[in-house]
Amino acid sequence: MSLQKYDTENPTLVNSIVCAIDILGFSQMIDNSCNEGYGNKLLREINYLIHKNKQCIVPNKYSHGKIKIFTDNMVVAYPIIGDGEEELDEILENVSEYQFNLALEGLFVRGGVSTGDFYISDDIVFGKALLDAHNIESKIACYPRIILGKDTIKQLQKYINYYEDAPQRSKVLIDTDGQWFLNYLETIFKFYTKCNNEYEFERVQYELLNRHKIKIEEMLELYKEDIRVWDKYVWTANYHNYFCDLHFEGEKELKISRKSLLSWPREISDEDI
Repeated sequence: MSLQKYDTENPTLVNSIVCAIDILGFSQMIDNSCNEGYGNKLLREINYLIHKNKQCIVPNKYSHGKIKIFTDNMVVAYPIIGDGEEELDEILENVSEYQFNLALEGLFVRGGVSTGDFYISDDIVFGKALLDAHNIESKIACYPRIILGKDTIKQLQKYINYYEDAPQRSKVLIDTDGQWFLNYLETIFKFYTKCNNEYEFERVQYELLNRHKIKIEEMLELYKEDIRVWDKYVWTANYHNYFCDLHFEGEKELKISRKSLLSWPREISDEDI
């Protein structure tokens, strides 16, 4: 029988579900801040934002899950107990909320979720599941999306097929390249319990999506001369617009204008000469 927790006295690999997360463009942010003399300011801001928002993924006292943060990198892991449905649901919900919260602060992340042998303690993270999750994050995710590995997809498909109306179905989307990724904007529907009535619930949803829109528009403007980075936020804008079409069809003002997502050529003007 496999272990159900990470034993610091007897380090042993445990079958786990693991998520590796990286903040997009963080190295460049550090480089710019140090070169321009505001490194300490950025450090304090990032430290505050990460610790403020990580609370949604810190495992509760009843969980054997673990979390480790290396400033712009984070690893979240849960040892799999039973069929692993509960642990996968925790990853899908909690990591999506973390991703959404950071996006509202202008910090967009990419990541990978994998299943397999893993160990974590205060001093070390180790195992094939970590390597797989990191490989997905660094080589496959590309855009601000958290991708599910093949083993994790098989696990998710099993749960979806089991239920007539599977709760996991809406938590993940399939991209045009066939990759399954966390539908982090679904987080806005978690705020129902914090609202007093349906009107307040709808208002909160609208305000959160509008904040998300504004942050994406800021990134599109900031990186309009860096096509490689700009393209990542075009992807995020298209995801945002898709979600709005799906759930807020009549709220056209929540969508990001197509003219912000297209790069049109122009003729040479007198100002160019």
